[in-house]
This record gives sequence, structure tokens and C-alpha cells, in this order.
Amino acid sequence: MTTPQGTQQGPNGSQKKLLENPFVGSLVVPIAIVLVGALIIFGITKMLSSERSYKDLVEEIQSKTFGNKWVAAYELSKQINSSQIPKSDYPWLVNNLTEAYKNSIDPRTRGFIIAALGALKTDIAVPTLQLALSDMDIDVKFHAIVSMANMPKGTKFDWTKVLEQLNSDKPILKQAAILALATHAVAEAQAPIRTALRDTNIIVKYAAATALIAYKDVDAVETLKEILLMKYPPKEARVQAPALDAQQITDLKLSVLSTLQKHNWDKLNDIILDVANTDSNNSVATKAKEVLNQLKK
Repeated sequence: MTTPQGTQQGPNGSQKKLLENPFVGSLVVPIAIVLVGALIIFGITKMLSSERSYKDLVEEIQSKTFGNKWVAAYELSKQINSSQIPKSDYPWLVNNLTEAYKNSIDPRTRGFIIAALGALKTDIAVPTLQLALSDMDIDVKFHAIVSMANMPKGTKFDWTKVLEQLNSDKPILKQAAILALATHAVAEAQAPIRTALRDTNIIVKYAAATALIAYKDVDAVETLKEILLMKYPPKEARVQAPALDAQQITDLKLSVLSTLQKHNWDKLNDIILDVANTDSNNSVATKAKEVLNQLKK
């Protein structure tokens, strides 16, 4: 469900603030941010550091007696993100993590295994990511969608199950699906994403508008204007549902500007000029000027 501040509330009480961190080149949530969000799910405030190798961690994940397998999976994700694993070992890692995923009862462990596989950004992990799209746990599905979004452009997927999430009653899954599909410019997703512009959940609505920039879809223009010209609440004001707070508005505007810049779409240049001249947030105004200079070239 959606919290009053516009964050996404997961089934275990998680808050994944997708709007804070744009997807790849503006549309994909960086995997490290997803992992931090997952830590919040389980109330973990501090992780133990260790000198364990990635092979040690895989062994712990596969162990029948080791208790905190999900901690090992999380640590493995960190090692992958810091490029500590040679690519020559990717097939071994994918095979072992796939077996661990299939044999894991704990959804936390399955979720971090999928996050780790996604962080590898290798097409040999795709079958397992696709398998995770059918997982019964919402957070595991979320990790699978984000992992697919993080994969290199041109990676071959069967997008059927991700497209199905556009009709999900879970805003967190719908939003992740919208942004993942747009990141890979899945043609058949454009029309249903356009429909999401009328979603009653404002986070889904704004995600749809941002995603449609990738398609240069003019139907998104009015919602994009709404985002870019949105007023910030006074610092002392208490934000009431379903409004966004000042930081969320800032993040959302920056995401839209970055996405317009990436896709070199000049349809909103007049609005961007207005933002550059009048927005009270210096970071937003500065970004607007940067984007406008590029789009005018």
C-alpha cells in the first residue's frame, strides 16, 4: 500500500522510496538502494562486516544449518556491486545461487539472492530472474523486476509477467514494472503505461508520466508539467496524504529533468525554462538550466 508521504509500503512494513532514486539513466532504481530499502523491511540497522569470500558466502547460503542465510546473501550482493567477483566465475555463481533460490524457504533469503543475481548483470541469470517473477512473496517479485530493469539494454526477456504487473493491486509492483518496461523500451508496454496516467495512486501516475518520456509520448506532457511546476510545502507544514513532501517533490522533478535530458526530448522546453527561472529549489533550477542548454543544441 502507499504511505501518506508517497512512499511505497511493502507487505512486511517496508518503505521503498522509488521516487528518490531514478531508474538506470533516470528510470531504474540502483540495486544498492533496493538493498537498503530491504534492510528497512526487516528492521536491520547494522550489518556485520566480514572478510568472507564470495564462495564462503555462497556456501553459507546453501548451508542447511547456517541460520542467517539472508545476511550472507546481502553481503554477497555488496561484493557483486563492488565488482569483487571475476566474470569467469559468473556461471558457477549463477548455478549455485539458482539452486539456493529454489531451495530457500525464507523469502528474505530468496529476495537477496535475486538481488545478487540481478547485480551480476549477466544474461545467464535471466531464467532465474524470470522464475522469481512467479514467487509468492511481493518483495521477491519486486527484486526480480528491478533486477531485470538493471540488466543491460538488449538483454532478451519474456516480459509477459512484468506486463501483468501493470494491472497489479500492489502499487509498488505496478510502479516497478512501469519503470522497468520503459527502461528497456518494451513497445507493448506503452499503451498500458499511458493508461496508468489516470491511476488513483499519485506515485504510480507520476511514474507512468516519467516512464513515457522514453517513448516521447505526448499524452504524458500535462502530467509532466504538473510535476515540474509543483509547489513545495512550507518547511513547517505537515504533509497530508496523498501529498508529497518537499524532498520527494525535489527528487521527482530531478528525475523528470534527467529523463528528458537522457532522451533528448524538447517537448517541455518552455516549462523547463520556467523552472530554471522560478523554482525555489536551487538544485532543481540548476538542473533545469543544464537540461535546457543541452536540449537547445
